Amino acid sequence: MSDDFSQLQLRVLGYKSDDGKWAAHCLETDLVGYGKTFRKAVDDLIELTEMQISFAFKMEQPSLLYHPAPLHIIESYHNLVQLTLQSYTMKRKVKRDQKVASLPLPLQSNKPDHPFVQA
Repeated sequence: MSDDFSQLQLRVLGYKSDDGKWAAHCLETDLVGYGKTFRKAVDDLIELTEMQISFAFKMEQPSLLYHPAPLHIIESYHNLVQLTLQSYTMKRKVKRDQKVASLPLPLQSNKPDHPFVQA
């Protein structure tokens, strides 16, 4: 893999779905993982992302890798990042029913503590 690819970060918005489970929604792929906790939802998203990447390589169709999330998801992510940054200086509390994360590529879910960053 090239160095450029290994530096890529997939952005993730976490939120509670209608059924009370956590959703981890990737902004670059529009894939959504679900779980009882945000961490479990991210684990599910990583598995889905690995399958999508594998399929795209197998089919030799890189266009299968990029499919942006709907605009309202992207806007929610950016709004939450802005609120999170403001919370550091203004001592505001960030809503805990939403979270942001990033997944570094290449993904390595076969390791017990795969890397992901959560705000």
